[in-house]
Amino acid sequence: MNKITKSGIAAAVAFGAAAALLVAPAAQADPLNPSTGTYTLNRALNGTGSDTTQDVVNGLAAVVVDANDDLLIGSWDATIPAGQGSFIVTHTGGTSIPRPNGSTEGYNALKAAINNQSLTNPRGTSSANLDDTDLQFARSSSGPRVPSTTGVLSYVPLAVDAVTYAVHEDNTTLPRDLTLADLQAIYHASNGASVTLSNSQTYTVGLPGTGADIVPFRPQAGSGTRSFWDSTIGGTIGSAVSDSYTSGGVTVSVQEHDGKVLEDVPNAIVPFSIAQYIAQTKVAANPSYYSGTYAGVTVTERRHGAELAEINGVAPISSGVLNTAFPVKRPVFNIIEHAAISTNSDLAFAFVDDPATTTVVEGAVYSATRPGTSTLVIEDFGFGSLGTSGVTIGTTLYKAGDAENHRSN
Repeated sequence: MNKITKSGIAAAVAFGAAAALLVAPAAQADPLNPSTGTYTLNRALNGTGSDTTQDVVNGLAAVVVDANDDLLIGSWDATIPAGQGSFIVTHTGGTSIPRPNGSTEGYNALKAAINNQSLTNPRGTSSANLDDTDLQFARSSSGPRVPSTTGVLSYVPLAVDAVTYAVHEDNTTLPRDLTLADLQAIYHASNGASVTLSNSQTYTVGLPGTGADIVPFRPQAGSGTRSFWDSTIGGTIGSAVSDSYTSGGVTVSVQEHDGKVLEDVPNAIVPFSIAQYIAQTKVAANPSYYSGTYAGVTVTERRHGAELAEINGVAPISSGVLNTAFPVKRPVFNIIEHAAISTNSDLAFAFVDDPATTTVVEGAVYSATRPGTSTLVIEDFGFGSLGTSGVTIGTTLYKAGDAENHRSN
């Protein structure tokens, strides 16, 4: 496949979007053939991983096409979509892969593919070694622990997200305007401890079922949001913090960006992606907002009464979009094998920017738009664009498509 030139990206994306809308299939989630409405294999680029970026990458997969106007990206859900199972096969004759759930499992799956290894995760064990025909990228909502300019893997910045804590809308006792220091005190607390917060009120902090005033949760192990939240809190997470609870005699793992825990557990709080919340809010207002425009893409409304709170007095959402002034921001990434950039033109075309150009960002995913509009897909799904100049978070500059400065083994 010949790489589409920079000037051809917008036209190719628009053409692919129009073609994808010729058929309106039943909404699905894993890669879909828009001509038949059935699940499809053999996309050139396949990836798994983050629940946070699952929906936005699914949206990109519905519109980004190659030089032959074929859909290029296969994005496989972290959560199991209706009619699918715990294993995925990305191409004809490919390995049956236990479906990765979260950034860490997506990373592990990509590493297994690069290194020709079998893969084990909580959903099972692959029956054969993966190879580089099975997976070519991974979605990640957290970056490398020790980023460098060398390393086998490139964490390529995709967009900006922010994370706050959520409470249930019916709860009348939990504060909705904590400071970051308040949250650190809560998430460092031992089970049953009392903490006095910036509102001058004292609360007990504890595990589910203890009757505590605040019951703090974090998402399941392997979640990029969990890793990000832990790093934001810093220090040692306290014994009052859970990642699961019991409902109806069954242990329930806390899935990221799902408010069910807030509905089930009195006085619970949990971190929640603001971008995910925005996308789910759009679906609540119009169930076909995404599925009626992006062929085969479904965003599941799973807030269950979740309500986002302020941190440091800053609102998480402003005029319906992510508030870029929110104090707890993060980049989100697609992980690729660095060596493959020079050998896989599809990979480079989809995800990689040429640092020699400063006024245009190469990489089709960064300029892809909602069909029939000029709205970037990235922003349509609630995220912030990195633009042409990038965004500084903390002391680090994150530029869209940068495959050189955030590498890791």
